Amino acid sequence: MSRQYFADVLTEPVNAAYTTITAITETVLIPTALAAIPANEPRAGKVYELSVGGTITTGAAGTLIITPRYGLVIGGASLGASPTQNYVPSITTAPFIYRCLLIIRSIGLPGANSTVVCTGKWESGGAIATASSQTSVAHCTTGAAVSVDTSVAAGLWIGITASVAPSIIPQWHLWRSLN
Repeated sequence: MSRQYFADVLTEPVNAAYTTITAITETVLIPTALAAIPANEPRAGKVYELSVGGTITTGAAGTLIITPRYGLVIGGASLGASPTQNYVPSITTAPFIYRCLLIIRSIGLPGANSTVVCTGKWESGGAIATASSQTSVAHCTTGAAVSVDTSVAAGLWIGITASVAPSIIPQWHLWRSLN
């Protein structure tokens, strides 16, 4: 008999924009409470999807790095940081969309004995009427799957690091299980 899974929105989008990101140190994109993974809830083959949209404003030219982590804080298990990507200067309220898939590969005993992989992509607008000026930043788990502890509450922590203070305003999110 086949399994029957249903996609499900795990947290509803909130009714206001999130905190504006202006730091040049790694900062969480949205609160991890909005991308929560309850203890013992993951199972092998489960797929989570996080989508976030909003606007970005840049002053000077700079770089952007995206670092997904399994956990509730910046010290969570890194799931594969993006390469450092340049973005163009003087972008005013350009739209961005970020999409990330977290796949549970295996479930083990309590402790960091379960494995996950993660792939994501950031796309944001560039300079108006300027070809090839949009920003595209992708990341993925490279090599072996990452060991994590699924027996404790966690979340998908998306770190944003910019070299020059931007103004990133996440306006909505969608956190769901695809199966």
